[in-house]
Amino acid sequence: MLKLNKIKGVIFDLDGVLVDTEYYQWQGWVEILKPFGIPLSKKEYFNYAGKRGDIVELELIKKYNLKVEKGSLQKQKEKLLIEWFASKELELMSYAKETVEFFVKNKSFKIAVASGGPKDEVILKLKRTNLYNFFPVVVTGSEVKRGKPYPDIYLFCAKKLGLEPKNCLALEDTQYGVESAKSAGLFCFAIPGEFSLKQDFSKADKIFKSLKEVVDFLSKPKKVVVMWDWDGTLVDTMPSHAKLASKVINKYFSLSKEKARQEYLKTTGFPFDIQLKMIFPKSNEKKRKLCAKEYHTRKLKEVYKNFKNTPNAKNTIRQLYKLKIPQVITSGTDENIIYEWIKREKIKEITKVIGREEGVKFDHIKKIKKEFKNYSIIFVGDSLNDMKLPVDFKIGFISKRDLKTKEVLKKYKEFIKKADIVIKNLKMLPLIVKMVQTKGRKI
Repeated sequence: MLKLNKIKGVIFDLDGVLVDTEYYQWQGWVEILKPFGIPLSKKEYFNYAGKRGDIVELELIKKYNLKVEKGSLQKQKEKLLIEWFASKELELMSYAKETVEFFVKNKSFKIAVASGGPKDEVILKLKRTNLYNFFPVVVTGSEVKRGKPYPDIYLFCAKKLGLEPKNCLALEDTQYGVESAKSAGLFCFAIPGEFSLKQDFSKADKIFKSLKEVVDFLSKPKKVVVMWDWDGTLVDTMPSHAKLASKVINKYFSLSKEKARQEYLKTTGFPFDIQLKMIFPKSNEKKRKLCAKEYHTRKLKEVYKNFKNTPNAKNTIRQLYKLKIPQVITSGTDENIIYEWIKREKIKEITKVIGREEGVKFDHIKKIKKEFKNYSIIFVGDSLNDMKLPVDFKIGFISKRDLKTKEVLKKYKEFIKKADIVIKNLKMLPLIVKMVQTKGRKI
């Protein structure tokens, strides 16, 4: 799943995205083809908009069987356009300068231009429209072997930015620009223009009518729903769970209590009967059921009788509620136990509870996606398995107390790889949620 919170660089196409010059690109070919008696209509040019000049030239030579030296038409066109762009008044596309300034002011992004045009022409257009000084990186068609729709220019541009392609967003106005960006592994937003409206933009991650729509999409807060894990995240029950699990597993499967505890901790995040299937996939099903039954019977007294809340859990729930963030508790524990806790703690801010009666957390997420359409899901959990869930933003929680043990310290290192962020105190959560609302939107 593509997420904008991964974006660190924004790469602009030039013609038709920042500068209103696509008309001149068409007219350049019209003038060059006149001596051959070929009237290149606007409709026909639609097929070439966005492709580098050498590619367009080869296609025209082949289509009209022109007897010319390779590269000669392109050189003539480039010379003509340089003359035009040096003398004619060039106009920016609507909201172009504001869009560039939006990304410049946002220090989270590096920006660049990747244009298929020749270097002299690209630099001239940027300088004449007063955009040149905004861009520390400008890559042109003169610097790569193959032009759009091939990926070369975007791969080279991302490299010059010092970023991975997967961390870059391209803004394009043509099908061939989109194909170039996507084949290079970038995000790509399309803003079709007059000369590309009828092209195929199916590969774009999102299509907009204008640059202003792009900025509005990126700057307006995104609706989010917070999904809480319960055991180990909101309530401090994991040590008791591990202790009980080690006892019953030892009893039914003759595994040492320490080994049983370790296997239990590896599979947390799932209901206990599912954990037993994961730990003992080839064992007798009847034995697993008996073990699970005893565990669920004993946990009411040995785990849930005198447990404490995780520090700052209740206050964080209330802070998120003040931000008007819906909150769902999802757990491998029985719903009635969670509702008893909500009643005991006088918590009124939870929107929904989904327990083991409704399947595993993968099933819970499907339900939430149906109920909260167009919301991004932020999941907060303490298990590595939670960090593998198909949600938009994953927050790994490990308490400061747990970090004192070598076993949890090792898990912490794994969390860093799997989670989008790891926290040691739930007080940090409201700030992170605000960040996700503005930068972590789902496409």
